[in-house]
Amino acid sequence: MLPNSDQILRAVIEATPDAIFVKDLHGRYVLVNAAAARFLGKSPEEIVGRHDLELYSEETARRFIEDDRKVLATGQAHSFEGIATGEGDTRQAYLVTKGVYRDREGKILGLFGISHDITELRHAQETLEQTRDALFRSQKMEAVGQLTGGIAHDFNNILAIILGNVELLRAYLPKDEYADEIIDAVLRATLHGRDLTSHLLAFSRRRLLNPHPVDVNALVAGTVRLLGRTLGTSIQLTTDTCPDPCVAFVDPGALEAAVLNVALNARDAMPQGGTLAIHTSTVSLSDVHGIDNDLKPGQFVQLALGDTGSGMPPDVAARVFEPFFTTKSGGRGTGLGLSMVYGFAKQSGGTVTIDSQVGRGTTVTLLLPTAGARTRSAAAGGDAGVSSAPRTILLVEDEVDVRATVRRQLETLGHTVLAADTAVDALMLVQGPTVPDLLLTDVVLGSGMNGIELAAAVRAVRPDLPVVFMSGYTAVNEAQQKIRDTGAPLLSKPFTTPQLERAIAEVCAAR
Repeated sequence: MLPNSDQILRAVIEATPDAIFVKDLHGRYVLVNAAAARFLGKSPEEIVGRHDLELYSEETARRFIEDDRKVLATGQAHSFEGIATGEGDTRQAYLVTKGVYRDREGKILGLFGISHDITELRHAQETLEQTRDALFRSQKMEAVGQLTGGIAHDFNNILAIILGNVELLRAYLPKDEYADEIIDAVLRATLHGRDLTSHLLAFSRRRLLNPHPVDVNALVAGTVRLLGRTLGTSIQLTTDTCPDPCVAFVDPGALEAAVLNVALNARDAMPQGGTLAIHTSTVSLSDVHGIDNDLKPGQFVQLALGDTGSGMPPDVAARVFEPFFTTKSGGRGTGLGLSMVYGFAKQSGGTVTIDSQVGRGTTVTLLLPTAGARTRSAAAGGDAGVSSAPRTILLVEDEVDVRATVRRQLETLGHTVLAADTAVDALMLVQGPTVPDLLLTDVVLGSGMNGIELAAAVRAVRPDLPVVFMSGYTAVNEAQQKIRDTGAPLLSKPFTTPQLERAIAEVCAAR
């Protein structure tokens, strides 16, 4: 015997995964299917005859009643979206379409509804929006980084000209106290400019780092002793370091500077005092998935610094890593501290995040790659006095004034200089009648080969020729690694004449 139409309709209603319900004019349920009953955690018999106020929270029920009123008032079908709370505080995003049903004379007897669960769709949309926002922020920061890196490169060339020539003036001018004061002021300003460009290069991930395995717990312990004096007595400093080894593959000086920058920002956010808590731990990529799409799979050291300060609204927190962005008034901030932290973390193969709530405080979290089997790279020396015997030096620099300045510095040190502005000219000089004892080349040359490629070409002809690189910046991590692979030192512009002398002496002594 074939089922009648009512039986077929009832089977369809029960089988559909969408919640289907029918109400009378008083808002009491006349019919519900299994899906609707399942959401409420009740049987259909427990729901039929009851009102929304008896089944849902008052907020949800009032919203349903208002939607019903609109449908009954117009007699037209309407669709509504919202969030409903069901059994066990289960929250469900829904899209419901409601319409009226009538008798044979067209009189409205009640309403029906078909509710579709769109919770997963909403989650997918939110994830997509978050991914788009993260991509936009990443592209924005990358564009700003390229801009600031280029500016810092040009500015460092200018500073190199100023620093080199002021040092030469001091050497050539007769001894005069007033002149010395003027020269000292220029030197201080130049070195301050060098520090500012160093922060810009850190943000743009173009500062030369010397990464090696660093015990983050030990570094934090050492930094805490310094912070105790810096933060003052009104701020309580607490640490919670993980018992497991927290060894990151980073530049220790850059990491310490990052911690200090975050701590100083925390201090400024707590003018009446508060607490700065430092926490270390180790995490896997699966634990932090979604924080940064640039992260590569692996283990990370997590270093979190949380304060109980004033906190920031979301629009401010979203911009704190941008260079020159600051909320401090009266010229108290350059806006470069946290941008340096951002650049250091990204250049190290990690990332940095910020979580801030107004009135509750801010937590800055660094994720840094663990050391693994990586080993320490050789570090360049400082300013200690090492004399260099007179040599013939091949100088390659595409900027005219920088080339002239470095040439004068070299000649002051007693060296003979062969100067070239391109790699092609330099290769011709290598094979010329005057044999150079050393190649001093800028990393970034105007056109053709860069300094690293030039050094490789020169060593193909002269394998024993010492090389010293100099640069206002190194473009990417790969270029920095290539420089380290050559074993040649790199002088960061602007450099002093003693730094230049030391680099030449050490690379020649190693041959």
